[in-house]
Amino acid sequence: PEEAWARADARDLVWAVTRPGVMSPEQRRKFLAEAVLAPIEHLLIDERSKNILQKLRTNEPITAADRWAASQAAEAAADEYASWAASWAAAEAASWAAASQAAAAVAKAEDEDADASWASWAAAREAQARWLRNNFVLTDLNIK
Repeated sequence: PEEAWARADARDLVWAVTRPGVMSPEQRRKFLAEAVLAPIEHLLIDERSKNILQKLRTNEPITAADRWAASQAAEAAADEYASWAASWAAAEAASWAAASQAAAAVAKAEDEDADASWASWAAAREAQARWLRNNFVLTDLNIK
């Protein structure tokens, strides 16, 4: 088991240890605060999201109202970004080419965005797996 722990694919390792019952509540809080949210803390601009991170760090209860408020803030930010990205892509495409060329440019941009998103996601998973290996030993977890 120790060899599998050391050599596990990042995605598989993060998936395995985040299953219900594997981490204690304290381990889960520490993982969420330090391996998942801390690397993106500088991107948290809404106080409701910062509140969740602070509560994770200080072991305060996170209420249903806290979760709802943070999720609403995240959805609003995602909607705003999607609207901006769509507007920018349309303006850029329209300025360079006719409608057929614009469609090709948008498709290419979507592919590039997808590639960048995948690379970013994979890098985050690698960092999370590294954090898990550095902060927990296999026997710290309830893996059967």
